[in-house]
This record gives sequence, structure tokens and C-alpha cells, in this order.
Amino acid sequence: MTNRGLQEAIRAVGGVTELARRIGISQPSVSNWARIPADRVIAVEAATGIDRAILRPDLYGSAEGTATAQNEDKANMRIIGLAGWSGSGKTTLITKLVPVLKARGLRVSTLKHAHHGFDLDRPGKDSFRHREAGATEVIVSSASRWAILHELRDEAEWNLLDLIEKMSPVDLVLVEGFKRDAFPKIEIHRAENGKPLIHPEDPYIIAIAADVAVPQAKVPVVDLNDVEAVADLLLDHAATLGDVARAMAG
Repeated sequence: MTNRGLQEAIRAVGGVTELARRIGISQPSVSNWARIPADRVIAVEAATGIDRAILRPDLYGSAEGTATAQNEDKANMRIIGLAGWSGSGKTTLITKLVPVLKARGLRVSTLKHAHHGFDLDRPGKDSFRHREAGATEVIVSSASRWAILHELRDEAEWNLLDLIEKMSPVDLVLVEGFKRDAFPKIEIHRAENGKPLIHPEDPYIIAIAADVAVPQAKVPVVDLNDVEAVADLLLDHAATLGDVARAMAG
């Protein structure tokens, strides 16, 4: 179902084809949108004259500045990534960072980009059979937890900001993966990997956590095993949802 912001943008220019032409992408791409992707909001605003807060109120609040309490919480959410080659220890570090950050009074969530085709379900399970039958979403609920399994089918892969918008408001989101996206990241570097640094090719690497000295680094470097120091860097450099949306929009 097309959301209100996208409906208004289409109406403002007289149709999907014209909207696609004005922002320089293909008409089928726009037709597949359920809402305006976060990295296209600025372009659609320029093409239609509709304020970004109307196009994506979840990211920018309402046009009159009367955002809901949840949207205000979302606006205050901060994001930072942990980037590094496979085997560098990103997941291990995250499992150490989360309790440290929680002990400092922060609500923390994590977001991990997985390889194509991953599955959390198993053949034979009822939820798997529901999806196999063609359901777009399946919710599995118990007294301990609930989960939504969303099948993209012909829908494009969601970007970082749209995925975060689905999350409940927290103080900090730690992101593993999405290394090509425009948001601040700490590089995790382990010497035994034998891999080159991602820094300085990625301008969004704002610090490095390494198990060896990195004299050539042009950003701060801390000991990979000093979890408190890594946590300090995360909190010093995490960006708000709005800042990341603006950076991704160019």
C-alpha cells in the first residue's frame, strides 16, 4: 500500500511516470515503492515542492513541528557502525559493547546486514509454510518475544534508514555491515587477518579499534580490547537519524 507522502508526491506532478522523470530514475522503480526511500527524499522534495516532513514524517517530523512522541524519540536516536573485514571480530566486539553501554544507562539495539538469502526460519515450521504459501509478512509471537518475517519478493532491498525506521526508539543503534553507506563508522582491524585498512578510502571511518599500532592512521586509534574506550568513541561520534538521512541524500 502506497503511503500518504508518496501519494502526495505522485499527485503533485500528475503521475508516477512524471515523478520518475523529474528525479531521473525509471518509472518501474517508482512504481515498486511503498514509500519514498530515505535517500530519495531530498530529490523528491526538490521535484515536487512538497516539504520533506510531509514526504517522510517518520524521519523529519511533521511540517508544523508537532511530531508525535515516538517520532521525537526516533529523531533523537543515534547511529554508528562497526566496519571491518570478515574475521576482524565485529560481532564479538558488539556482544561486549552492548552490556557496557547498557550499564551506562543507554537503550541499545543492533542492526546487521546479512548475505543474500539468509533465513531465520526452517522448512516444515508453520511460519515457513505461511511464507511459502505467499504471505508478505508473518508474525510469530510468544510470551518471551515476537518477530516479523518480511518477504521482499519483487520489492527492492530496504536501505539502512528504512530498516531503522522499523525499529522501536532507543538511544543508540549499532550497525554491522552497510559499509558503503554514508554514516559514521569505527573500523575494526585485526592484524592476523592480513587485510589492508578500509581507512582512509572510506571518509566515514571516524576512528579505528585495532590490536596493533596503526601509525599511518589519520583518525583516532584505540586498543581493540579496551571495550570502555571503544564505547567512548561510539558515543562521541554517533550521528542522529536526521544527520544520516541528510548525508545519504547527498
